[in-house]
Amino acid sequence: MFKRIIASLVLASVLPISSVASAETLNIKKQWESKAELKEPESVVYDIMRRSIYVSNINGEPDAADGNGFISLIANDGKIEKLKWVDGLNAPKGMAVFGKKLFVADINELVVIDIETAEIIKRFPLEGNHFLNDIAISESGVVYITDTATDSIYRLYKGQLEVWLKDSKLDHPNGLYIDNNNIIVGSWGKPTDGWKTDIPGRLMLISPEDKSISDFGTGQPIGNLDGIAKFNKDTFLLTDWYQGKLIKASSNGNVVTLLELEQGIADIIYFRSKDLLLIPHMLKGKLLAYSLK
Repeated sequence: MFKRIIASLVLASVLPISSVASAETLNIKKQWESKAELKEPESVVYDIMRRSIYVSNINGEPDAADGNGFISLIANDGKIEKLKWVDGLNAPKGMAVFGKKLFVADINELVVIDIETAEIIKRFPLEGNHFLNDIAISESGVVYITDTATDSIYRLYKGQLEVWLKDSKLDHPNGLYIDNNNIIVGSWGKPTDGWKTDIPGRLMLISPEDKSISDFGTGQPIGNLDGIAKFNKDTFLLTDWYQGKLIKASSNGNVVTLLELEQGIADIIYFRSKDLLLIPHMLKGKLLAYSLK
């Protein structure tokens, strides 16, 4: 989800995790992939009410306010129905649907799109340098956004975009997911050379009540984490952008690599009812769909 030049770098080494899961554990099969016409697709969301898939396209440098970014409309079979469904963005990343609105993290502002008209209806800008990344929305409609650059989580509450939590323990937060009484955060880890890390990121739990931060599982480093999706009661699916891995992490500390793809897999979504996982591949310009049985 970061600079294109990363694609040419040698993959950074990470602490060992379990080998690829066996077929007896989980049967993973590709269902379809879109044409390679997307432009650095970063995040994917599914609109249940309208049965539509939206994909954010950075289309340039991920921190450049160049006006090149846009959102694509994708059919359920992977067909690109409208490449530039909504444009006028810079480098859109994480997204979330709430009611008739699509919320988009775009570098230093939160953008709100009216889904029915496909128009931008509100922007919540921030001053200074930011890297707004992923979005999750509570059942009551509170919007949370990670800011990887400032070790922060922002909150849109009563019409105000404000810092909700700022703590170095967040370790360059990227992925975000709300699960019942916890906010789940996947960190990238502290960059030491470009976006390489000596120690990769981990998965954390944050209490919405007192903002306390605790480790998920054993708290071991897992990878340069990007996407988070719930797999079952005690297990999450994660993507390691830098290593191009799909990972399954359980609360008992078990961490398993399910797929080894190429570098650049980003913010995912998983439909447990359909056993369907959607993965944007930034560097390939595609949206990938897998079944997990």
